[in-house]
Amino acid sequence: MYTRRAVLLTALCAVVTPFSLAQEAKPDKNKPQSEVASKTAKLATVKPGDGSVTQALKASDLAGAKKLVGKDGTFEGTVTALFAPKGNGLVILNFDKNYRNALTAVVRSKSFAAFPDLKELKGKRVLITGKFEDYQGRPEVVLTKPEQLKLIAE
Repeated sequence: MYTRRAVLLTALCAVVTPFSLAQEAKPDKNKPQSEVASKTAKLATVKPGDGSVTQALKASDLAGAKKLVGKDGTFEGTVTALFAPKGNGLVILNFDKNYRNALTAVVRSKSFAAFPDLKELKGKRVLITGKFEDYQGRPEVVLTKPEQLKLIAE
């Protein structure tokens, strides 16, 4: 037999728990990545002659990247543009003026705060590491942590 206190506590938990869960920190998809970017995260730097760079796939090697879908790998290229679709749910790093001619790297809103301001990468040569995924017939790498993205020091 439940006491009045136990019944009240159970009822209170039933009301408060969904509210508490709804209040958990969720990424604000309405804010651009630059607004939530980490102020302290620093990207690692690697030298152009480093083995990880010389053995990396070129961003323009779409055929080679398609063979890596579902596997971990590395590619390198110069970020030509960043694209953030309406709603700010993700940022796409493009490696060619026509994004269809090269691989892309994607950062989703839930990972925005882990990275420094991605706009700073435009025009920079970078090394991308991660699992190659297929998105509508095109290979891409989804970045979830800054260790997957390194600047290539020129």
